[in-house]
Amino acid sequence: MTQATERQSVRDRLLETAARLFYDQGYKASGVNEIIREAGVAKASFYHHFKTKEDLLVATLEQRHDRMMAELRGVVSHGRTPIEKIGRVFEWLGQSCACGTSTHGCAYLNMVSEFRDGGSRVRELVKWHKSAFQQFILELVSAHFMGSGKTEDDLADMADELYLLAEAVFAASPVHQSSWPAETAWRIASARLMPER
Repeated sequence: MTQATERQSVRDRLLETAARLFYDQGYKASGVNEIIREAGVAKASFYHHFKTKEDLLVATLEQRHDRMMAELRGVVSHGRTPIEKIGRVFEWLGQSCACGTSTHGCAYLNMVSEFRDGGSRVRELVKWHKSAFQQFILELVSAHFMGSGKTEDDLADMADELYLLAEAVFAASPVHQSSWPAETAWRIASARLMPER
């Protein structure tokens, strides 16, 4: 194993361990020493890769964002039509929120509750992540209504509605531990996506 590969694997172990602990226990309840111990790395290795625990949190959230968006793009690629692609987003929400991968709710919203300062970089990162998800939905909505004569404002309003429905799934699913929030949200969304008569 080369030194660069070993260094990368240490960083990966720190990221995976921290992401799990921050999600399961919360940021404040997860100490650096616990993360180091569970990752099986030396304290010096931690500080070689991350100056602070908050730096580590930011890196885990950025990595989570990349994985989520890649997974979503893969999921919608199996849809044949724009509305089917949007339906797959809600199907993905139902599966990920009910199968145990998101039993504590949205990792980003959880961090909002721990970082009260609206100007903190963690809150800014959460806003950036949510905006990217919102933009992703807008792209799907725009493709669905292409050629319909809807204005950009109409499309943005519709995307906002679907985005809020998706966020409701993130909030309600851990409470009910069921896929019905995603199914209900999709029923509402699909009705809104039907052509006007």
